[in-house]
Amino acid sequence: MVKNDTALAALEHEFQTALGYMNQPAKNWVHQRLAPDGKKALDVAIIGAGASGLSVAFALKREGVRNIAVFDQNPRGEEGPWITTARMRTLRSPKHLTGPHQGIASLTFRAWYSAVYGEEAWEKLDKIPREVWMAYLCWYRKITVPFVQNDICLKSLKSEGDFWHLLMDGENGTRQQYARHVVLATGRAASGGVALPPVADTIPAYKRAHTEDQIDFCQLKGARILVVGGAASAVDAAATALENGAAQVDMLVRSPEMPTLNKFKYIVYPGFMRGFHKLPAEKKWAFLKEGFDAKVAAPRDSMLRLKAHENFNLYLGAGLISASCSENNLTLTTHRGQFTGDFVIFGTGYAMDLQKQPELASLAPDIRLWKDEFQPPSGNEDDPLLSYPFLGDGFQFLPKRETENCSGLDRLHLFNAATTMSHAPVSSDIPGTNIGTERLVDHLISRLFCDNAEAHLEEMQKYAEPELLGDEWIER
Repeated sequence: MVKNDTALAALEHEFQTALGYMNQPAKNWVHQRLAPDGKKALDVAIIGAGASGLSVAFALKREGVRNIAVFDQNPRGEEGPWITTARMRTLRSPKHLTGPHQGIASLTFRAWYSAVYGEEAWEKLDKIPREVWMAYLCWYRKITVPFVQNDICLKSLKSEGDFWHLLMDGENGTRQQYARHVVLATGRAASGGVALPPVADTIPAYKRAHTEDQIDFCQLKGARILVVGGAASAVDAAATALENGAAQVDMLVRSPEMPTLNKFKYIVYPGFMRGFHKLPAEKKWAFLKEGFDAKVAAPRDSMLRLKAHENFNLYLGAGLISASCSENNLTLTTHRGQFTGDFVIFGTGYAMDLQKQPELASLAPDIRLWKDEFQPPSGNEDDPLLSYPFLGDGFQFLPKRETENCSGLDRLHLFNAATTMSHAPVSSDIPGTNIGTERLVDHLISRLFCDNAEAHLEEMQKYAEPELLGDEWIER
């Protein structure tokens, strides 16, 4: 495929024209606030410049909230998982994913792809290669939110009066920033890190990895790989190892059967995405339990990648019991017996424990969780879903008790996969991004206006631009 720079330039002109027709971006209307250090505070600080963070930043900018900043800990062009830890060949959804377009046709993935590669290439496209999706997001950033600051990692958050104090590490050392609101658009692993079984602690670090890690598969050429787990990330890691020359890959799956359904594909329709967050807690629980308990099947394309390799073996009912290591061998004991290899990859998902998330650790004891709000059906008292944060309508954290001092939690907004229990996957899965962005930005704009309502009223009272000049009539 040959890129068409002329067509892409025309698309970018069309996008700017569309914004002009809508009188956007609006001029800044938010009153400046000085932080405790005497400097101008940000109105909104957004942590994370993946699709969700970019979408929120652009939506705020469109509506005249200009005093914002976006920070990402990764180098430019490596935001999100797409070219780092994601290992599927294509996205798991059809090519008709629209992307974070916010109602502007020229911002959709299809518009970009057709401009770059042509309509004929679009017609032939099946699913979106992940590298192509990343290229689309890089273009999206260039024309909507070019002010992202990369290589900056949030270390801690502290509420000071009406502001959040952010301590961040960057290439030039530690820096601090004050913001009235903070949005954490920080991805799947940013609510407690990864989940590892207890036996992982007995395995030396150089002999193991999690699928969330950036694994150098070239270094594993010729090695015997054990993969623990049967979800999509485990399947894609196993396939990548085989395609990079692993001598053998054994996949050890705890369940006696491979899941064959992905019930979450059912919920991708406007009614669910827009209405779920208004449901009572017990109904939200019923929907999400139905999806999670059914397990999520790996994509068919990913499983077929594995089937193509004779040196791949799948073992069901192989729950881990223990691990032992020698200088030359790593042995995992399971309910299916013992398996020996050189390296183990855990595809065991993500933890949900805010106390293990560095920037949230000091705040976690005061944050309301589902277990603080909801009494689950008998037998579900230890369900991991109860560890999800119980969020407000604007994705804001809530205190454990209504009478408790909020300590700024109502100005700290979560916009990653941990919002799913409260809001549906509108801040983690691509199909819901536009709906989630709209909901969050509506809340932020309302807060920014209401918090300064007196000043806005004073401006209205002082408004004196005449509509009539006195020469429009003759008094008789």
